[in-house]
Amino acid sequence: MITEVFKDDETGYRNWYANNAGGYVLNATRNLSPSYLMLHSATCRTIIGEPARGKHWTKDCIKVCAAERQAIDRWARAEVVGGRLRPCRWCNPD
Repeated sequence: MITEVFKDDETGYRNWYANNAGGYVLNATRNLSPSYLMLHSATCRTIIGEPARGKHWTKDCIKVCAAERQAIDRWARAEVVGGRLRPCRWCNPD
């Protein structure tokens, strides 16, 4: 299972979600705080299209993307001590 991390890569992130509608996206702060690890489905309206604030998706936060949720769970356990994924209340990823 492949996990891709997008940081300062708008084109890469937009291409990923355009081609992975069944996948998952973890939104995280750039300094990887365990207090903000928001999990979304790849089609969630809050993480695709045009950003509500600013012009960039991957500048202030990073996007960790994978076709399977288990890959993102493993990434978070390995990279963020004490981190727990919180599901987005809008898309409610399984």
